[in-house]
Amino acid sequence: MKFIVVIAMPRNDNFMRLLVLAFLVIFITLPVQALEVSRASGNLLLSPSHGGGEAWGKKTCSSCHVLQRMHKNVPNIKTIVDRKKFVTCTGCHGTNGTTAIRECLVCHNPKDLPEHPIRTGKHRHDFNLKKDLPTTSAQCVVCHAGSDMDGKFVVSKDLTLLDDKLAGKQPYVDVNDFCLRCHNRTHQQKKHPIKNAGKRDQSINAEDDYLHIDKHGVTDGSGEGVYNGLRSGRYNYKTIVDCVDCHTMHGTTNHSLILDDSRKGAFLLDQEIRKTPYKVEVFGNSDYSQLCVLCHSMKQVIHGGDSDTGNGLSGVHFNFGSDCVTCHNHGERVQKGL
Repeated sequence: MKFIVVIAMPRNDNFMRLLVLAFLVIFITLPVQALEVSRASGNLLLSPSHGGGEAWGKKTCSSCHVLQRMHKNVPNIKTIVDRKKFVTCTGCHGTNGTTAIRECLVCHNPKDLPEHPIRTGKHRHDFNLKKDLPTTSAQCVVCHAGSDMDGKFVVSKDLTLLDDKLAGKQPYVDVNDFCLRCHNRTHQQKKHPIKNAGKRDQSINAEDDYLHIDKHGVTDGSGEGVYNGLRSGRYNYKTIVDCVDCHTMHGTTNHSLILDDSRKGAFLLDQEIRKTPYKVEVFGNSDYSQLCVLCHSMKQVIHGGDSDTGNGLSGVHFNFGSDCVTCHNHGERVQKGL
């Protein structure tokens, strides 16, 4: 802690100039503690206590904050902030009680943060079933209203807590619980209802499929069937496969938001395999061979299971041009251990 001792001296212009200069030097060199931005809770959003309440509702960050000192201990962020300046503030810290737009994409774009997340491909979760729309920062904060942005995805911190007609504002059990707050038949979000979906559309059938049909994750699988065999990683036949392991929200070339790059999903797969990366192309509407083969690899090779699916991996049967959904409806495994 540094203290300033001011000695009474005759008031004159030179003295006042020196006094102001001294205050500026000390202001620039002293650490500023943003008390309401809690490192313990990871809460980056500004609150009405910002600046003791005096700064809340102010649009001009530069009135109090010196650009050269901001984020000096976070070099990756500081590089972007130094280049793009105060327009970056709202993305992490909110609107400070103003009408400003939260600018997420000013940093989260293919040039500045190309892998956080990977945003390639025209299809994305843009809240429109009929056509693809350009991503906007307003869409980002629907799902990520208060992310702590520490590089570690934690459901309770990095996903918006959506109110639910059945569950209320209960914390999410897992990321699937978050997805199902919208993707269901009877208790969709009032602000974001699913429109233009037919009765058999997966966007509203997801809850029924996940709870009653899909066998990805049902704990009676033994892994001892004809087609057993998984690649290295943390997946096993009792693992609940998350929605986002196969469906990517931020951009893909495939329909139904099926990932097109192994780095965009398959999070429990051995990271050396996952980050190679392997491409995934869905052929037609039903050949998901390149998706399935990311995790599945036959131990007992039959029915073409040793053929390259086209992305450099083999290990699924009838691997090219076959209709997977004839037997595997949205992940359903009809044979024990598949």
